[in-house]
Amino acid sequence: MQKKMLLALVVVVIVVVSAVAAIQLMPKPASPEARNIKIGLVAPVSGSPIGQDMERAARMAVDEINNAGGIYVSAWNTKVNITIVVADTVNDAPGNAVTPVTRAVETDGVDLLIGGYGSAGTLANEIVAIENRVPYIIAGASNELVTRRGPQGNYGGLGAQGTYSISDEEGMSYVFHYCTTTLDYSKTVVQFFANEMKPLVAEDRDFRLALLYRNDAFGTGVAQATKFWIENLSLPITIVADRSYETTTTNYQTDLTAVKSTNPDAVFVVDNPDKTPLIIKQGWNEVGLKSVYIAVENNQDPAFYTLLGETGSGQLLESKLDPFMSPSYLPAVEEYSEKFLELYDVYPGMMGADTYDAFYVAKDAIERAGTLDKAEVRTAIENTDLPQMLIMTESGRIRFSTGINYHEISPVTFIEQLYWDNTSNALKSRIVWSPFSPGGMELKQADFALPTGYQAGSP
Repeated sequence: MQKKMLLALVVVVIVVVSAVAAIQLMPKPASPEARNIKIGLVAPVSGSPIGQDMERAARMAVDEINNAGGIYVSAWNTKVNITIVVADTVNDAPGNAVTPVTRAVETDGVDLLIGGYGSAGTLANEIVAIENRVPYIIAGASNELVTRRGPQGNYGGLGAQGTYSISDEEGMSYVFHYCTTTLDYSKTVVQFFANEMKPLVAEDRDFRLALLYRNDAFGTGVAQATKFWIENLSLPITIVADRSYETTTTNYQTDLTAVKSTNPDAVFVVDNPDKTPLIIKQGWNEVGLKSVYIAVENNQDPAFYTLLGETGSGQLLESKLDPFMSPSYLPAVEEYSEKFLELYDVYPGMMGADTYDAFYVAKDAIERAGTLDKAEVRTAIENTDLPQMLIMTESGRIRFSTGINYHEISPVTFIEQLYWDNTSNALKSRIVWSPFSPGGMELKQADFALPTGYQAGSP
């Protein structure tokens, strides 16, 4: 009898233990709080081809992430999808850039912001993110004040009471810069002139450089950064022209004529892909300023190549990504470009590539945070340590600095020379110089050569 009771007790214990184990092994239900993650895309979608490029890249990244199952949020014990909330900044002027971001944050309740193109517009609309403590991964605006205007970045050197300075240290910690800054690419530009072009045209004198730029935070930021590096690197370069123009300007002949009178060896043009080709064409063809013109990476866009056409042959472009090369210098870029072209029947631009990467940075941060709590997501973004994606970095990793270059990455930049390809009847580019050899990789594809008809400057 006792044996039977003992056996029965053992059976009961086994059943209970098995039941408990089975319950523990059962998948936990998703939290009823689970919902789609809302990410605000800040871009001039209705007013600029670059904004449209950013939106296409964003949707491409989101479709990839959602089709792969979404983002796992451990606090909700489930994967959820991303929903894009478009904050259309129209032309990214400060007057148009704040309201849509305010709406995205305060009305739509986005969990995160990604984008930002023009420096002036972004310096204005990031205030919304700062005051509302919303993480903002900026994929465009290159003025370093975007992240250095707070105490962590020494107020961008402006002092605590400067026009753009922000004393809100905590608020500034929500802003991240996933792009090159004016200090990054201006350094590359002036190093190229000093190291590569000067020996060809000004061996026994200072290199003569003209600055021609739009009068806004972008243009003045590049001009200031250019002068900073010439002075701090003690480069044998003299600024012979320092000329700005209003952003509404469409005829540049007066400015170009004034620049021509200074006899420059090169002209550094700072504008967007809709205006830069016009400046170069008016300078070379109409004013007769037969110089080397260099543009910066925001012009890495199909519109720039199309509008510039054959006049661009021999001219220069600073960049950190080229989606038009085949074969590419980086397989990931070629794969991205091919997929983008297949989806949208147009080649991608550089700004969209930054945006595409930023969505994956956000995915990684949210999964590590395990929550949509904005402070925890902010901290997770700050601790990002991912392999580089489309944008090459000096370390090969995506990391945000917490030093004086606050919340910036360290991108690899290079100089390309444009050439006219008769086979495809199109303007193309080749890398002719870079200050970096990422992972020992040689980026250079051809030697720099002076454009046909080039005229050197003279004192």
